[in-house]
Amino acid sequence: MNWIDAAVIAVIFLSALVGLARGLIREVMSLAVWLAAIGVGYLYYKPFAETLTPFIAQPGVRLGVAFVLLVLVVLILGAILGALLSALVDKTGLSGVDRVLGLLFGAARGGVLVAMAVFLASLTPLADETWWQESPVIAQCQQAADWLLSLVPPALQDQLKKV
Repeated sequence: MNWIDAAVIAVIFLSALVGLARGLIREVMSLAVWLAAIGVGYLYYKPFAETLTPFIAQPGVRLGVAFVLLVLVVLILGAILGALLSALVDKTGLSGVDRVLGLLFGAARGGVLVAMAVFLASLTPLADETWWQESPVIAQCQQAADWLLSLVPPALQDQLKKV
């Protein structure tokens, strides 16, 4: 086991600890809210930017501010909703189950993040390094990265492989 193995294990372990501390409800809500915030920002930043015309003259700045404001509003509303749901889970007495499931979710999230990082790193000269090739953990992560890549539509796979 070399330093990269320890780093990969540490990332997964820390992600699992964060999941344990926050619980499944907060973790899933956080992910869903971030996806929703980016989606709302992307879908509605142009029309919202038009309402900012009297306040911001430069079109590029106006578009950027509109996107950021939309994302922030959705994140704030999502945080409030997440806190309410988490409080509801605590009142039902299921906080222990919520935290254990959060631990599992966090470990899975860490594994996915590491697999994505390994995939991206494998496209660089890092994959030719001796420490990379001798790492048993990287070999396992490469299998996970290949599996994740198989879930991506073929047209996008071709684009990723061209990078």
